[in-house]
Amino acid sequence: MKCMILSEGLRRLGTPYTLETSSLDVAVLSHNEIVVTVYKCLLFLSVSSDNVISLTRQIKTSSSFWSICLKTPTQMVVSTSDDIRNVRMITVDGVETDFQQVEFPKKMYTLNESMSTYVQSKNTLVLTDRLAHTVYLYDTVKGTSRAVTNGNIQEPRGACVGPGDTVMVCSKNMNSVVHLTVDGDFLCTYPVDMKYPCSICVSRDGTRLAVSNSAKGGTKLQLYKILHTLNN
Repeated sequence: MKCMILSEGLRRLGTPYTLETSSLDVAVLSHNEIVVTVYKCLLFLSVSSDNVISLTRQIKTSSSFWSICLKTPTQMVVSTSDDIRNVRMITVDGVETDFQQVEFPKKMYTLNESMSTYVQSKNTLVLTDRLAHTVYLYDTVKGTSRAVTNGNIQEPRGACVGPGDTVMVCSKNMNSVVHLTVDGDFLCTYPVDMKYPCSICVSRDGTRLAVSNSAKGGTKLQLYKILHTLNN
């Protein structure tokens, strides 16, 4: 129930901000603003130059959102739980809309069963289905989709945009990160030194990968360097 700023060496900077409820995911809106998902609410937090975190406002939402990422500077993509609309969009002002060209799996996910991300330059929406061992990739302009299943994808969890507008997905039961193209082609798999990787993100300059896990009693946050060869 805390939000904290870490250095590149994973040292705490400033004082952690204590939330009133458990947080689910976080996205960076600008150099001094972040947004955190909690149960049926988005919390907007400011970060000062000396790493003081303050709550600036909050928005009630119609569904409970888990993962969150930017689609545009003013609109975010969020995965839902207990809602047939598996992924939705919401503006920084709280206006919720749906993807019109996307046909999602005809089922509702409970909390912890799916997450999403969005590749802006490719108009590609990514949805993970943990229990079906499947990663769905949707072209939100053309309305086409692809369901990716292979032996490397076992209980997929968090996903993020990788180098060169690719997709990186945590494969929980393989203790690895799977690397895909936006067309769903398999590129590679990278073992991580942790059990049950859960959340993942890549730095804006594409040089660092952060991964955290969900193993009870053995939670970790690890930072990896992305070598230039991965960009080719």
